[in-house]
Amino acid sequence: MKIVITEEGFDSLGTDKAWNKLSDTQKEAWTSALIAHAGQEHEYDWLEPFAKSAAKKNASLGKVGKPLIKVFVGAFGVRDPDVEPVRDGKGNIVPDDGLTDFENVPLGTSIEDYMDSEVLPWAGDAYVDQSYCDDQDEGVGIVGYEINFNRYFYQYQPPRGLEEIDADLKAVEADIAALLDEVTE
Repeated sequence: MKIVITEEGFDSLGTDKAWNKLSDTQKEAWTSALIAHAGQEHEYDWLEPFAKSAAKKNASLGKVGKPLIKVFVGAFGVRDPDVEPVRDGKGNIVPDDGLTDFENVPLGTSIEDYMDSEVLPWAGDAYVDQSYCDDQDEGVGIVGYEINFNRYFYQYQPPRGLEEIDADLKAVEADIAALLDEVTE
């Protein structure tokens, strides 16, 4: 992800709760501080130090907290597969919530084997979130079983013939015409 200050980003700020909690003076001060960087592309890590530095220089901006940084990232953050992945303070890659996906791994198949055969050939940068664990077996992922009722209990019913459907439609049309004749008399 990269940061690009755009007019669309400023428009989207108006719909955010954290932004609307700011006073009008603070909103104007932040807008003028950010507009100086309009049209420029910055790395993801640029935003937080910029905001904290700006708040130290200009007291009218108010306090800079995580909610405000999150608002700015939501408004001005742009996905770009060509830039370096976003990392947290510990150096771990931060997953993009918009790209999160879940898989149903068949029982008896290891997660690693499933990833190697079914996921990684099409999404080479995919990985398994090791923190997502089942409370019962304390293993990665949630253990469960899917019962597809259609597969086991569905019995095919062929559709009615066109002549039969056409006859039903004509009967309904006749009923409607009779009701309209009663109303108009």
